[in-house]
Amino acid sequence: MSATATPPHRRRFAMLLALSLLAGFVSGFLTAMPGLAPLIVVPIGIVCVFLAGFAMLKLRPKSTGLLAAPLAVLVVTGLTVVGGHSLWLTAFGDQISGCEVISVNRHTSSRSPTSFSNDVNCGSQKVPSHFPPSQDELRKPGDRVDLVIDRTGVVRVLEPSELTWWRNVLVPVGAAVGVAFVLVVLKRRRWKPGKPAAPRNLDKDFL
Repeated sequence: MSATATPPHRRRFAMLLALSLLAGFVSGFLTAMPGLAPLIVVPIGIVCVFLAGFAMLKLRPKSTGLLAAPLAVLVVTGLTVVGGHSLWLTAFGDQISGCEVISVNRHTSSRSPTSFSNDVNCGSQKVPSHFPPSQDELRKPGDRVDLVIDRTGVVRVLEPSELTWWRNVLVPVGAAVGVAFVLVVLKRRRWKPGKPAAPRNLDKDFL
């Protein structure tokens, strides 16, 4: 096999790079889901980083930017993690006003500081373990709070203040970064180190 991949192999590795970025993009939304789903984001991210680096090595064997692909995966995933929850509820959420706090839950762990959450009733729907934006905003039983609830039941609830336009914008920005990176890798003809400068002859310069 030659130093550069043949066209069929090149398409294969380009697809691997694109899928790694896509998997990183989608995994960012998992952090908004309830239960154990957020816990698999880190292992998915690690796998995507290694696959993207491997694909980049095959596509650009002499490139000085081999770390660019893993970095692109981290950037795309991070942007989706920050903005995905807000964007999802902006599109599929219903705001319910005056939900009643019914209890306070204490969460203790040897690996992290103690945290607190509220169980909330929104009409006939009970929202368990709602974490406020800040622990300073924790409510007491009988307090009222406005919540945005997902119509599809996929992601956790948020408070209206947590849905912001700048968070929403981060998701399409992340998608654009991923697409642009793949196009740059495929279209740029030369991405290799330049030739080192010839050593100067100090004796001649001195004379």
